[in-house]
Amino acid sequence: MKFYESGPADGRTILLLPGNFMTHRQFENIIPLLAEEYRVVAVDFDGYDETGETTYTTAQDQAQKLADYIREQLGGAVDLVYAESLGSCPAAFLTRHHDIRLGGVILSGVQYLHWGVLDPIIVAVSSRLTHGVMRRFVRQGSLKLPAFLVRSLGRDGESMNALVKQLCRNASLETTRATFVTGTEFYPRHVQRWAPDAGVHIALWYGGKEKNMAKAENELRRAFPGLTVRIFQNMGHGENVEHPELVVRELKAFMGW
Repeated sequence: MKFYESGPADGRTILLLPGNFMTHRQFENIIPLLAEEYRVVAVDFDGYDETGETTYTTAQDQAQKLADYIREQLGGAVDLVYAESLGSCPAAFLTRHHDIRLGGVILSGVQYLHWGVLDPIIVAVSSRLTHGVMRRFVRQGSLKLPAFLVRSLGRDGESMNALVKQLCRNASLETTRATFVTGTEFYPRHVQRWAPDAGVHIALWYGGKEKNMAKAENELRRAFPGLTVRIFQNMGHGENVEHPELVVRELKAFMGW
């Protein structure tokens, strides 16, 4: 796991957690706007730090490393955790670490991805297919995702091109599989078993074109009764990141800054 800091050291602290297959570069247009006022820490998760020497394991493990960093480097507190897609899973697990203080948490596009007994098959097929697509991107410098995946994200092929330079170029098949497992297990094995915690200042963001979000919203609202929801109309999965001024304005409004 890698951490990239920018902005004033004495400013409010914002932790940025990228989505699946992404590096900290997913926030490359947002960081400069935030760093004018805030201490910004952008993260590369294990397996997605482009070293080829690490492997993603579980969201719990990633949350533990984040919690350790917060304690050791940030004085045990973060003013805001803003997480995209897969990054929302470790972000949610951070709320279970009661020895650190989180001023606010934004979970963006954390879809409900659970198909019961079909999960192992879907994970196996999707992992190999997606890993193959990513490897072709590394070799050819272009990205063409399967049509079913583009539809599930609520995006069109052209809009996906903006993601190309933000993708990790050196993720293993093991890492790819582990992140798919994280997605399928997040709600049924974890969130659904959490006791409601109304004390977390937390929001769910997602695009109006995204799939699999209604059930996700219901599960998160049960686990976090204080949940607020912001739907970005006419946007697909992760598309809000391509509008940095909008993101900065909305997160400031959520935090009352």
